[in-house]
Amino acid sequence: MLRGLVIAVAVVTVAGCEGGASGTGGVPAPAPAPASAPAPASALASAPASALAPASPSASRAPVASDAGKAGATCGDKPLPPCPLYAWMKANTSPAMSKQDYDALAKALDKVVELAPAGYSNWASISRDGASAARAQSLDGVKASCRGCHNQYKDKYKRELRDRAI
Repeated sequence: MLRGLVIAVAVVTVAGCEGGASGTGGVPAPAPAPASAPAPASALASAPASALAPASPSASRAPVASDAGKAGATCGDKPLPPCPLYAWMKANTSPAMSKQDYDALAKALDKVVELAPAGYSNWASISRDGASAARAQSLDGVKASCRGCHNQYKDKYKRELRDRAI
């Protein structure tokens, strides 16, 4: 029984971790739904690693309605192409975060300042803070900036400006 509990705790810990700098902004994975009966220890011990962790970086995001069925949707979740800002971030900020390339991060976050939409009053200052953190080679500071912007604007941006050209 103790072995099963240790494995269950490890499974919950692994499933709650993010898979690196995926552009999720540090948003934690949702808590797993309670099971009606605990899984036997043998089932957990023999489960493949892919069953224990999110299938992709996007699996740790909060669930959003699929865009594929929305009338007139031009971008979004598969099978639609990625939306412009997401595609730009994935091409510019994600690789720099993964490599801890602070020069590239500072350059990308300086560009994000210019991408601030009207009505998103803190966007530019949050991006400047991230660029400053990159210049100071503070990965934690950069992540905090990303998290702050995503927490404040991600849902609103997706509702209002998701297909906006950048």
